[in-house]
Amino acid sequence: MLTQVRGALKGAVAWFVIVLLILAFALWGVPELGSFRGNAAVTVGGQSYSPQYVQNEFNRAVQIQAAETGGAFSRDDALAAGLPTQIVSTIATTSALDQFATKMRLSTPRSILRDYLQENENLHNPATGKFDRMVLLQILQRYNISVEEFERRIAGELQRAQLVDALALQSPAPEKLTAYALLRETERRRISYLVVTDEMAGKAEEPTPDDLQTHYNDNPAVFTAPEYRIMDLLVLRNEDFRDGIEISEEELRRIYDQNLERLYERPETRTLYQITYESEAEAQAAAAALRQGKTFESLAIEEGRTLEGVTFADARKSDILDPGVADAAFAAELEEGAVADPVEGLFGWTVVQIAGVVAPETTTFEEARDEIETTYLAQDTRRAMLNAIDEIEEERDTGASLAAAAEAAGFEVQSVGPIDRFSFAPGGAIINDVPGEALAEAFQLEEDQQSEALQLADGNGYFFVSLREIRPPALLPFEDVANEAEQRWRRDERARRIAATIDGVRQTIAGGVSLEDAASQFDRAPTSLVIDRRFENDAISADLREDIFAAAQGDLVSGDAALGEAQIIAQVEVVAISALAAEGPQQAFFGQYLGFQLDQELIEAFLQSVREDYDVKVNQAQIDAIFGDT
Repeated sequence: MLTQVRGALKGAVAWFVIVLLILAFALWGVPELGSFRGNAAVTVGGQSYSPQYVQNEFNRAVQIQAAETGGAFSRDDALAAGLPTQIVSTIATTSALDQFATKMRLSTPRSILRDYLQENENLHNPATGKFDRMVLLQILQRYNISVEEFERRIAGELQRAQLVDALALQSPAPEKLTAYALLRETERRRISYLVVTDEMAGKAEEPTPDDLQTHYNDNPAVFTAPEYRIMDLLVLRNEDFRDGIEISEEELRRIYDQNLERLYERPETRTLYQITYESEAEAQAAAAALRQGKTFESLAIEEGRTLEGVTFADARKSDILDPGVADAAFAAELEEGAVADPVEGLFGWTVVQIAGVVAPETTTFEEARDEIETTYLAQDTRRAMLNAIDEIEEERDTGASLAAAAEAAGFEVQSVGPIDRFSFAPGGAIINDVPGEALAEAFQLEEDQQSEALQLADGNGYFFVSLREIRPPALLPFEDVANEAEQRWRRDERARRIAATIDGVRQTIAGGVSLEDAASQFDRAPTSLVIDRRFENDAISADLREDIFAAAQGDLVSGDAALGEAQIIAQVEVVAISALAAEGPQQAFFGQYLGFQLDQELIEAFLQSVREDYDVKVNQAQIDAIFGDT
């Protein structure tokens, strides 16, 4: 238990650090004032956020995670992990908090921001233990954030932190609560239990026809067929539209030329060594030393850094945040090994040495041709599919059925059903080739209703559903379920015999016989063991364990076994509570853990109430369009 507590506390500390720095880059945002509410993906009070804004925040988070994992995190990984939902939730909560802070007239003075930067260990030089501009600059460079945006985001995060910190006591839970909770968590119980099986419960009875009929009559819900539906289904997939689509060489060349600068030209990159000094004199002296043969690594060591820590590898000119430094570092006359004249930048005087130069590179039309053709054909295929959907919709607008509209457009609907909501036909056969999302839509419609064109979950096409008939749940004739009724009767009869055996054991023990002696009549011996509140095995289920810990010492407890059809009867022999558990370091750790949990529950309740106050609305159709169509 204490290991879990310590782990949770470590996680709590890490959470505060992440919220105050890294997540500020990845997730917190500022409103797009130009967003139109009608096209908003997320609306919070007086602010609206466009689909493009949500997409940008998602892309930024994916890029950061990919950088942190060495490229081992893709867009598909992000979608599988539910990142879009996290992004939308964060945008909504952040916006609501910002508007609440404005209402409360909260602000973050620049002095607080400056103190935060100076004191944050994430921005310290490991050697000096003090704030290092280069560390900050590298973070901004890594996440492609300007100085102005960084200041705005951190200021907003600190302001939100004021609200959260006002709620979090960041102190241990009350001593008595901690003591009682710790006693409960560390309680142990010694039990003896007997597993009562079918063979210990006497001879099984044989059902009569009347027994089976009565069982059938008493359990109508068990023998009722589910609701079935019959529908027309039309599924249009991308591959259905690929035949006959071609593209000329002239069009391929036009697309290449149109995207040459953006996609097929790689600009010059340079690997730079870079150190920033507070004064021009220091920078000039460093530049002179480099030109006289001093290594940049020596300069870095003198500043308490490593060569790796002052290196920007394979940087494009646009990657350098400071325009003056960028112009100096990419001067045409500077070759590998050259030292640029010191430049006065945003954080002081910067000295740059060129460690490597990679010339610009162009992907030729011949090299890019196949990729362009594949992309174009995919777009043309999608265009053809959407045109077909428009044609079907126009036919349906005239009053035509889905089947007639599909036939007019050159397609044939598939008749499906009867089918239940789990893809089973009457009798239990599985009906294949019905997309799950189409089946779910069919069970949302009324008879004679038709769906619009809806996208498949894999993004590979669309489907239409027209519901022809609803067959409501109906009680099956006894003759059709006689075998099932017999199986269920036998199962219930077995459970009754075992339960009666358990009652007999209880009565025997109530007469003064021990559980061990009571078990001997079955040539069995009870099992003894000590359990805690997390114990489970093949016999002791979670529900039975809870009953054991709710019982008093000496009580008998019974219930179903965790596995199989047996039942368990257990006796609580010893209740072990150690007063030492509520004292010393264990109580301190547990008190901190409970205090953290209480803080989190209070914060979560506050955030939820603020979201409700500012009427968070999510346009799910817009969100689905962003992340469903690749």
